[in-house]
Amino acid sequence: MKKMIVPTALVSGLLLSVTSQQALAASGQDVVNQAMNYQGKPYKYGAAAFSESEFDCSSFTQFIFSKALNVSLPRNSAAQATVGTEVSKSQVQPGDLLFFDTTGDGGIHHVGIYIGNGQMISSEITVGVHITNVFSGGGSQSYWESKFKTARRVAESAVNASAPAQTSNSASPATQEKTASTSASSYTVKSGDSLWLIANHNGMSVSKLKSLNGLKSNTIYPGQVLKLSGTAPAKTQTAASASSSPDNSSASSSASATTYTVRSGDSLWKIASENGITVSALKSANGLKSDVIYPGQSLKLSGSAPSSSSVTVKQTSYNSKSEKASSLSASDYKVKKGDSLWEIAMLHGITVNQLMRANNLSSTLIYPGQQLDIPGSFV
Repeated sequence: MKKMIVPTALVSGLLLSVTSQQALAASGQDVVNQAMNYQGKPYKYGAAAFSESEFDCSSFTQFIFSKALNVSLPRNSAAQATVGTEVSKSQVQPGDLLFFDTTGDGGIHHVGIYIGNGQMISSEITVGVHITNVFSGGGSQSYWESKFKTARRVAESAVNASAPAQTSNSASPATQEKTASTSASSYTVKSGDSLWLIANHNGMSVSKLKSLNGLKSNTIYPGQVLKLSGTAPAKTQTAASASSSPDNSSASSSASATTYTVRSGDSLWKIASENGITVSALKSANGLKSDVIYPGQSLKLSGSAPSSSSVTVKQTSYNSKSEKASSLSASDYKVKKGDSLWEIAMLHGITVNQLMRANNLSSTLIYPGQQLDIPGSFV
């Protein structure tokens, strides 16, 4: 059989005629296909980013999107829920990210990848990477459907960001509007924008965009003008002085070039990312043995780690943690409203898997008033 040689111009014409919906479907399916290759891989809380041998839920989605689409997602599920475009449950497509509130506190604690037919693939504590039903479509809800929080479409953004300039006429109106307002050296932020979206549309990394504009956080606002080229502003102030709002003034005054005062909503990952260091380096510099931090805590951003005899945990100033700690005994804990297995395990210096095994739990679901046995040693 003779091979048909298609002229380059014709191929280009065919490519240019592909709709954005078709491109999205292809990209979303690429994500699903890649994810399916890792079924059966074990779960590990806090797994190393981009590890191929073991995953927690968000390291799995981060790895798959990087491998399938060369898209860089944040490391934790709550941060991943700010990326891409929100879609309704009725409009989800293969490759979309699904987010869940597993503790009932209104936050996001789990993420998976929708694969179609009401199913998702994700890394779960007791079973590792596997496929499970999410949307039953019947009269009764599945466990995950009852915990569903939101869905985000990242594949579409990746397609738009990587599309050649001459195909911009097929982009969505929102993308065209953004492109029209962008010059070679600046961009005016619009409602719904994020640093990740702007950086991807302009072919640069989020860290580069933040550096060019002297940004110490991911917060931007409509009407703000961002530089897309040029040199970064001189660093004459500390990380905490980036915001002059009244809410942050006390934190700004208490921070120096080498320290940071924890604020409500902070996490080690967020603080490390905003200050250009790794979480492990931040924990080492402060002698931290877990990821638990509290508002008002002062963290060193550089320097040598403190000796073990000088490390103290000032949890007395963290009222909610102190209240929980007061109810502990050597072998049991009474669950309170808003608790999660992860939080309880962190408070006692054990892993979630140990806590689940000690109490014969088959899922992470717990309820207020439940009595949990706390293992006596780290095994």
